[in-house]
Amino acid sequence: MSRMELAERLRRAREAVGLSIGEAATRLGFGNYQTLSNIEKGDREVKASELTQFAKTYFCSLNSLLVGEDVPQPAVHFLWRRAPSERKAEIEASIKHRFEEYHLLEKLLGLAEEGTGLAITVSPADIRNYHQVDALAARVSNLLNMGSRPALSLQKVMEQVLRTKILFVELSEFGSAASTVHPDFGAAIVVNSEEAPWRINFTLAHELFHIITWNTFNPADLEQDEVLFKDIEKKAERFASTLLLPESAVREELSARIKEQKLSFSDIVDVAREFGVSTKALLYRMANMRLIEWDKANDLANNDELLMIDRRIRRDTAIEAPSSERFSLLAVKCLRKGLISRGKFSELLDIDRADIDEFLEYRGLSEVEGESIEIMAS
Repeated sequence: MSRMELAERLRRAREAVGLSIGEAATRLGFGNYQTLSNIEKGDREVKASELTQFAKTYFCSLNSLLVGEDVPQPAVHFLWRRAPSERKAEIEASIKHRFEEYHLLEKLLGLAEEGTGLAITVSPADIRNYHQVDALAARVSNLLNMGSRPALSLQKVMEQVLRTKILFVELSEFGSAASTVHPDFGAAIVVNSEEAPWRINFTLAHELFHIITWNTFNPADLEQDEVLFKDIEKKAERFASTLLLPESAVREELSARIKEQKLSFSDIVDVAREFGVSTKALLYRMANMRLIEWDKANDLANNDELLMIDRRIRRDTAIEAPSSERFSLLAVKCLRKGLISRGKFSELLDIDRADIDEFLEYRGLSEVEGESIEIMAS
């Protein structure tokens, strides 16, 4: 590989993440942009230690910089609920890189690709109205054996059964959530880790709708057609509501608390917590079920007293940082089998190498394979 070939690859990698030469130089730790400019022109040789930093900064592999991509890689199209207003290319490159590493763990462990794992097809005619969206949610719930409290198992089912890759990222003001279905690494969802658990449950259900309808609507068309996008987003909200709040289970829980055709604010919040959703989500589901009027649901969603009771009741709820259990378990298995180093493990889990043992102990995991037992042939 010539110096000019490497220089061209580095330039393309920088441009792919949307960084100016000045921004990239700063993140790479160069004193001024001229150093990077000279590298991209082929006037300055790149040190081996610098290549690692280039790969991290541009969210790509060392191999892609050293060898290049002989076969064009399929593009990753993320469908955002609220797209980042700035640094979109960089954020998407970072997320894509993390999904690729997730997929690498699967390949190292020899896990077969199963796509979304959902044996259901959806056509535009299947979700023309909310009644059909409700029916779709019921079908998905039955197919996945979600039970009466789907929020309690939704993430685990999506990760373990559907093989959907879920990553939690501090998106802050840069976005809320996004989904994609990629020919290489399959169905994947990124969620803002700063959301409350009950909001995350709803977000996962919302994005699940996009995953199972991915081939129903062209994501690029959705972004270009604002009217269509808003319609699909409303249907994704309806799907999430129906999936997480099954009508029979909700009616049963509410009936047990209704006294003289009345329901207290604290009971409303308790039921919402019982189903792992926000109080607002429950109110709108009650309107869907015609237990209250829509105007009443809107008024209650903004009622100061109800909001205060909601905050008070949920205040003592222990909130841990959300994480992808399957991703962590795959990384531990790879570490245990010697397929990745402790350094790579700490990089994947974003922890210090000195904290690996504490990380494993806290989660009840082991780095040791242990003795093998013989299984009788069936």
